[in-house]
Amino acid sequence: MKNYLKKSKLSISSKLGVYSKLYNDIYFDKANGMQESDHVYLKTNSLAMKFKKSDIFTIAELGFGTGLNFLLTWQLWLKTRKPNSSLTYISFENAPLSKTELIRVHKLFYNYNLSDLSKLFINKIPQTYQSTHQIFFELGNVKLVLIYDDFLSLSNFNFKADTWYLDGFSPKKNPSAWAEKLFKEIYKHTNWRGSLSTFTVAGYVRRGLQKNGFCVSKTQGIGKKKEILFAVKNEQPDKIKFKSYALNNIGPVAVIGAGISGASLIYALRKRNIECFLIDKASSLSCGASGNKVALQMPKLTLDNSPYGLISLEAFSFSRKLASQLKATPVSNGLILLPSREREIYKFKKLLQNNWPLDLIQDGNYNIEALKNTNCLHMQSSGVVDNIKFIKNLVKETSFFPKFNVKKILANKDGLKDIVDDRGNVLKAKTIVWANGYEMLSLNNKIPIIPTSGQVNYIKKSNLTSNLKINFSYGHFISQSFKGYHQVGASFHRDIKTDFHQSDYISNLNSIPNFLKNLWDPNNFENQYRVSVRASTKDRVPFFGSLNSIGSEKSENIYALGGMGAWGFVYAPYYAELLVKTILNEPLVISKKIKKLLHMERLL
Repeated sequence: MKNYLKKSKLSISSKLGVYSKLYNDIYFDKANGMQESDHVYLKTNSLAMKFKKSDIFTIAELGFGTGLNFLLTWQLWLKTRKPNSSLTYISFENAPLSKTELIRVHKLFYNYNLSDLSKLFINKIPQTYQSTHQIFFELGNVKLVLIYDDFLSLSNFNFKADTWYLDGFSPKKNPSAWAEKLFKEIYKHTNWRGSLSTFTVAGYVRRGLQKNGFCVSKTQGIGKKKEILFAVKNEQPDKIKFKSYALNNIGPVAVIGAGISGASLIYALRKRNIECFLIDKASSLSCGASGNKVALQMPKLTLDNSPYGLISLEAFSFSRKLASQLKATPVSNGLILLPSREREIYKFKKLLQNNWPLDLIQDGNYNIEALKNTNCLHMQSSGVVDNIKFIKNLVKETSFFPKFNVKKILANKDGLKDIVDDRGNVLKAKTIVWANGYEMLSLNNKIPIIPTSGQVNYIKKSNLTSNLKINFSYGHFISQSFKGYHQVGASFHRDIKTDFHQSDYISNLNSIPNFLKNLWDPNNFENQYRVSVRASTKDRVPFFGSLNSIGSEKSENIYALGGMGAWGFVYAPYYAELLVKTILNEPLVISKKIKKLLHMERLL
């Protein structure tokens, strides 16, 4: 994996306004930028009228730039949308502005009643590395998908948009945004009667859109732009395929399993105002594999564009940001990644040459004497999450039914399902999602789960480690000091073991690098531990899907989310978001390269 993004080279001056040195062009007119964007994109595409009539609306854009178009669209959406409607805004950008640059630019928007929206956006802006970043705003039920990649990566996605905003830079300044292949892809990614607009009226742009099927016309411009282009996709009625949307007609939703998977599902549902509740046979939250003190959140980067590396990076970006927003990330200096095998030394050297942002990955010396001349990586944005706090915050204000051991599910005539426990208690739901880890094996023997037990040990902090704010991964893992202890582990067994194993305890302690062992008195290790059983898969990547797909009886509106293995706090929030989007028929904007790694069918 390599970061091919370009540097934005932003300039703000009284003479040029907000200017890109990369393209030698302005992002927007300093005097009339708001009015121009509003006219060219929102009014030309009649968005106010369309928003009033739409349950689900999708906008796609080439060139996110400063985010001005997005903020104006969001503002209009809030004023005109239907109740319970959903907006998905997909934007491609190959030279994204940094958070610092965006803050500078957005100060110019404050006189246009955009300050509140700007602050919400800035708080969730992702790091500037090549990936697909899924961002959700509860205000207006808005999904922003920032695809930091070349515009031609559009061919890797299957979504269709109702409206397109084409790049604002001049075609002469940014010809890559107007390639012939792009016109074809834009047409393929546009719904019937979908429209597009752009500042330019260049002849080859007009002809390129017409050649690929659009009905193109010049229309009235604004300010210095006397004319702009507007286009519509028209097709014969027999080619039209209408799609019905579930909207929010899926509740109440019962989520079975009170670990990180179930909690993440609750959060993804609740933020959409969908009625839901949580069930677990245990007496409290996080009694299973999610109940350790901390978990590591880091991406598993690969040297090639392996789908496993791509999905790990996307999941990490989503989940780490969410953990931070929910105040569940302890103050940290990140993670030191040490090579556990000889071949990883070569991998680390190559990764450092791949143009990643320094806060994602850099040389790992970290001013530690013992690490000098050592081939290791410092991953500043990685680190641990406070498991219990994260899960509690994910399910905050949600009804939780502990000690509810589900034994059967019965269909009712009213469209609801009776969920019956071993004592005869009944809960009712329209949709059910199983997310109870390896225990899903008792549900259906076709569910592709491999039970994997693991043991972590806890060693009391020493005087030398009490202020240690850095984590270490080296095949095993030792955490920074957290609530008086360091977490070490975990062991790995392809079976179900729930008892303490002395050999695992010794192995965990022996795995600690020698330069760290020296920070403790070897006679002062406390023998504390925790054993749990995780649910893994044969390719060690999670899954979701409808139980209809594996032939389960009476499985309509019954889904499963699982197979998190040891990486639940990286994968679960991300996979839960994608599953809820799937259930609601919201656009699933994800690369074809990694889509095959989502569903359980790949494992059957």
